[in-house]
Amino acid sequence: MKLVDDSVVKLTLLEGQVEYMTPHGKLMIPVADIRKVELGLRIPEDVASSIQAAAADLGSSQFRKREEAAALLLKHREKSYPTLKLAARSADAEVSKRAEELLEKLEATVPRARLELPEHDVIHTEQSKIAGKIMVPMLRVRSFTFGDLPLKLADVVAMSTSGFNDKEELVQALPDPGSLTAYQQPAHIGKTFTFKVTGAAAGSLWGTEMYTLDSTLAAAAVHMGVLKVGQIGNVKVTILGPSIGFVGSMQNGLSSQNYANYPGAYGIHLRER
Repeated sequence: MKLVDDSVVKLTLLEGQVEYMTPHGKLMIPVADIRKVELGLRIPEDVASSIQAAAADLGSSQFRKREEAAALLLKHREKSYPTLKLAARSADAEVSKRAEELLEKLEATVPRARLELPEHDVIHTEQSKIAGKIMVPMLRVRSFTFGDLPLKLADVVAMSTSGFNDKEELVQALPDPGSLTAYQQPAHIGKTFTFKVTGAAAGSLWGTEMYTLDSTLAAAAVHMGVLKVGQIGNVKVTILGPSIGFVGSMQNGLSSQNYANYPGAYGIHLRER
């Protein structure tokens, strides 16, 4: 299963069948027949209420309240997107301006396909693809490590019996941001992102395996051996917190520099051989 934070977990569905409402009536689909499920946008009532309140607070006269509202809206990522699009058309110029700034940040960090999720789900079976809506807010699952658990569908992007491959990842790759300084917020720490990058020899580069956030991603990818200069490919990175002791080195034809400490870093995943 692929979750909204882009992590993938292996779980076993304990349900025998799924209640599924379609435009042509309700179906009871056996779980054994399901090959893949693409989940539409789900916003729990409490989350929707907090998003609406935060959007209203974008027009607050109190700086701290506006900042807290912006942080909450960014935290909810694609769930905030529809509300922010409405707020961007507000008659209040300040609300409109702040909503547009937050939309730009979301569009730079969240794959477009995730920002434009439909409200309906799509279930794939061996012989059909059916649009509709799973009627329950959660399903019972089993984890090898944690045992039986309730899985909130609002936390899930997709479920598949065959895993998730590089083709799906390619579709969700973000454009090359140059450096990753825009990912310095605490909310990004520990998260993994995939960018479509053209390997380059030019740019700033501090560290080895762990690079400062202001290091040029295209150069770091070459330094790590993930790409060659001029080669286009997906580069997967994990955002790290404030770090010390960045060690420079010469490898793969590029030289990186030492750096004492920096408020954020990233690591590049090596390709599987």
